[in-house]
Amino acid sequence: MNQTRNARVSVRSVNSTSGSLGWQATLQDLDIPPRSRLYGLEPHDLETVWSEGLTSYINRLGWCYGVAPRALAAQEIGPFLDAEWWNYPSPQLMGIFCASNALSLNGPGKLATAWATILEQLTQSSHLHLLTSTWWFGNYPYQKHLRTSPAWCPACYTEWKEQELPIYQPLLWMLLILRICPKHKRPLLDRCPHCHAKQMAIAAHPLRTGECSKCIGWLGTEPLSSPEPTIDDETVNWQQWVVHALGELRAVNISSGLVDWEPFFINLATSMKQWGSYSRLARLSGINREILMRWTARTIVPSIGLLLKFCYVCDTTPLQLILGRTSALEQAIRDEQAAHSYQHQRTTHRLLDRAHCLDLIQAMLDGREPPLGPAQLAKRLGCEDNSLRRFFPQECILLAQLAQAYRKQQSELRTEQLCEKVRAEVKALHAQGIPPTHHRVRRVLPPGAMRQTKVTAAWHEALRELGLRP
Repeated sequence: MNQTRNARVSVRSVNSTSGSLGWQATLQDLDIPPRSRLYGLEPHDLETVWSEGLTSYINRLGWCYGVAPRALAAQEIGPFLDAEWWNYPSPQLMGIFCASNALSLNGPGKLATAWATILEQLTQSSHLHLLTSTWWFGNYPYQKHLRTSPAWCPACYTEWKEQELPIYQPLLWMLLILRICPKHKRPLLDRCPHCHAKQMAIAAHPLRTGECSKCIGWLGTEPLSSPEPTIDDETVNWQQWVVHALGELRAVNISSGLVDWEPFFINLATSMKQWGSYSRLARLSGINREILMRWTARTIVPSIGLLLKFCYVCDTTPLQLILGRTSALEQAIRDEQAAHSYQHQRTTHRLLDRAHCLDLIQAMLDGREPPLGPAQLAKRLGCEDNSLRRFFPQECILLAQLAQAYRKQQSELRTEQLCEKVRAEVKALHAQGIPPTHHRVRRVLPPGAMRQTKVTAAWHEALRELGLRP
């Protein structure tokens, strides 16, 4: 029987009245903060109107760990949510929420507050609650001011990538009222320029920021064959004014607490005491006189978009009316002179140029242009989808079928390219005497690519060809 030699260990006791107390004092002097469960990632541009949104922060936090943000949310946040009003207890239901309803986490309400609070506790960061729209609009009643799917500016993504700056999603892009990038004066996109898919608010794969959540394509690319967008100066001025007005509100909300909107309607009613003011303001703003009277009586609450348009026309801002600075509004009522045209803010579409449209459709059907579905074609032409279907019903049916086949073909082409890349990497590693393991091969592929069945099958096939697998 083998004998083991016992090691001799010397133990020295420490005087409890001196040594241990001195060690505790040293720890206290170091002032070490408590450890957080998750990495304390800092949100971007918290001090400006380009502040990051909460879903963008969750995505970046997951990608920091190299895992799917949706998996991070299910494992780390889901168990702490209150079952009384959280309807997605299982990971599968969490996936449904992240794919369809997660953009609501950037808005007001108990759910967004709960997620922000849990993340603050897990990351030991004290200002993640500022990543929701509550700190832009105060206690204004929520009336669907958020988009249903993420939008982005491709020019911003490209600029940040070229300058090696962090890529993220500002909360500003998630507001429904903002249609163009105030910096580049270009329309925000809400569909991938490669596969035309809408993006998930919380990604299901460990992607790189700025990549499509479905095809992993770069979102900083302009749509194929997209004409140079033309946006009139009035629309640019309107959108830049929106950013300015919201920036005013956000600064006050953060510095002085959430804004109370009751003084806005009180001061509006005070400015309307002179006889005939409602009629003049109705002609000025384009809003029905009875509607304005119900505003001041607080029997209805306008949407935040309509309220901002009202202030824009009257050359004032919501914050000015909240603070009782009504001189600009009263001057506009007296002069009955709009500072900006209200009609420019309504959604308008160019008249359909049938000849040009038919030429473009024919080019797509002949293969001279990448095919687009009727909705994408209407967006490119700046017209209504219904107009296309009314004037070109048969062509729209053919286009829809062709576009679907084209997207399927492009998807298969991307998959085959990935398979070829896998085969080449397996052979290259084997030639160098390095085992072509799953981990080594997937490092040269886009995130999540090895999850595809055909790509994994190509890896197994390449191993069998080299005699590494039976």
